[in-house]
Amino acid sequence: MAKYELVVIWDPYMSDDDYKFQVEKGKDQIARRNGEDIVADVWGKRVMAYEINKKPEGYYVVYSFSGDLENAQLQEIERSFRLNETVLREMLVVLPKEKVGKPVKTRRPAPQRRAKESAPAAEQVEKNFTVRSAGDAGNDSL
Repeated sequence: MAKYELVVIWDPYMSDDDYKFQVEKGKDQIARRNGEDIVADVWGKRVMAYEINKKPEGYYVVYSFSGDLENAQLQEIERSFRLNETVLREMLVVLPKEKVGKPVKTRRPAPQRRAKESAPAAEQVEKNFTVRSAGDAGNDSL
């Protein structure tokens, strides 16, 4: 089952009731063409990067839906939105299928050293350590 996303930019100069009606009408148009799991994500009014039909803003709605739709059904969905006079722009995209990743390999933990092995090394470091002062820097005779 493929997943789709339809972005619609509506005319920004409609009333709130008209927006709600148009969003529900859009859901119905998708459902009539066998779209399933329809979710309308309303972004609201936003300023556009460039004017469309001399309008600087638009009312954005993103429809997410799924289904086994044929190309003709997808074209009908696009056509139904294009014929609506309050729609400034629409774009239908088929989302890529999710890839199932391989499990990530983790490194094996380093083997724990025994306490007996690490203790002599610590003692050896302490035996070889001598205290020197700043005046002894060039004198290796100590």
